[in-house]
Amino acid sequence: MMTLAGCDRPATDRDAPISVALEDADPDIAGGISDLIAAVRAAPQSGELRGRLAMAYEMNGFPEAALTTYAQAAALDPEEFAWPYFRALLLGRSGDLPAALTSVEQAITIDQDYVPAWLWQGKWSMDTGDEGAAEIAYRRAQDLGAGSPAIAGLAQIRLRQGRPSQAVALLESVSPERSHPQLHRMLGEAYRSLGRDEDARIAFARGKLASPLEWFDPRQFRKTEYVWGFKNQMAHAGDLLLAGMTKEALAILDVWEDRYPDDPALLTNLGRAYLNLDDLDRAYEILLRGVSVHSSAHSVGYHFHFHLGRLYVRRRDDEKALFHLDKAAELNPAQPYPHEERGKILLRQGRTDDGIEALDVAVQKGIPNVENLLNAAGIAEAARGRWPDAIERFRQATAANPAFTEAYLHLARSLGQTRRFDEAREALDWAARLGTHPGGVASARRILAGGESSEDDDPLPGGA
Repeated sequence: MMTLAGCDRPATDRDAPISVALEDADPDIAGGISDLIAAVRAAPQSGELRGRLAMAYEMNGFPEAALTTYAQAAALDPEEFAWPYFRALLLGRSGDLPAALTSVEQAITIDQDYVPAWLWQGKWSMDTGDEGAAEIAYRRAQDLGAGSPAIAGLAQIRLRQGRPSQAVALLESVSPERSHPQLHRMLGEAYRSLGRDEDARIAFARGKLASPLEWFDPRQFRKTEYVWGFKNQMAHAGDLLLAGMTKEALAILDVWEDRYPDDPALLTNLGRAYLNLDDLDRAYEILLRGVSVHSSAHSVGYHFHFHLGRLYVRRRDDEKALFHLDKAAELNPAQPYPHEERGKILLRQGRTDDGIEALDVAVQKGIPNVENLLNAAGIAEAARGRWPDAIERFRQATAANPAFTEAYLHLARSLGQTRRFDEAREALDWAARLGTHPGGVASARRILAGGESSEDDDPLPGGA
């Protein structure tokens, strides 16, 4: 029989806190875990303290100890949702889906209204082949307002069942502009199964950078206060910066600056954070310190020079920006981003050949969203009246992303400038099919019609 938290009973061996080897651990981690173990030993019936120890183990690299300790916390405090839920997530990441399902069901019994728990149950049920259980979980999540993640799960079930029309109906209910790329990819699969090849092409283009579909899980934030140790906290701060949580990242970074003032990870994160906040003076101070201390470390120095280049772009000091971007490219030749930034500056300065060359280097080095650079190069060629070169660039951009409406509009106008009206209309028809810029399509059609009906050979107004 499970014992309720807070009741009086003697501790047993089963209740003893799990210990791990801490000799080689960061002193902050070792001290924090040791303090929690001592607290647990002093109050062995406390599910809350046991849960805190489990979170500390999980967030500092001791997953096996965390699993056992979460189970102990759940036994001591059977009304607390967090302990079986956090254990389920750990089990899911380790690949033990049957155990993860058992644990998340325990959590759902405690709180039947927490959407992420139902979504995880749906995903893991799907992954273990139990489509019936997955359907129930996703329907419950949908009823609770889960939105896209629940729709994606239900659509995946329909695709597995060979019912693509029903999958299309589900996926088309989500606005294309707000839809996750993964939903576009699923929609492309459904269209292709139905023989709707052009629609599939658009959907796959919109989902070409698809990452795993994730959902907001606020209860997991409870664990972040147990991220201890300098390296762990630098990694956590970097994740927060990527997520746009700059102030939260700074709250972590400021604690460590006095202890590790010259650490490259700390300085890089601080520089990025102050750039995000548009505090250019403070960002400059941090990044310049990084350059002076780590000038000989290529992999580290790259970041400082690159971000200094970005800083000088904001200060509208192109020459200093180019200096630091050139230095960043020298220190890390594999990176495309300095070349992208250089290209933008050079184009803005009217140095079109050099700017396009820099953009081409960024493309060759594998920059994501390559269509944006190809489109920018096309606009630069069109601005100086090199219509065949502009057309080629815009065609490359639309080939890289068949859902890039603006590139089709530029392509149509450039084709119109060379009197290739049939091809221009085809480009506009595709742009209209995408449905994202109806006003732009209508304007381009008017310009095209005016040029086509004219008797002379003057260039059309309103070029790309």
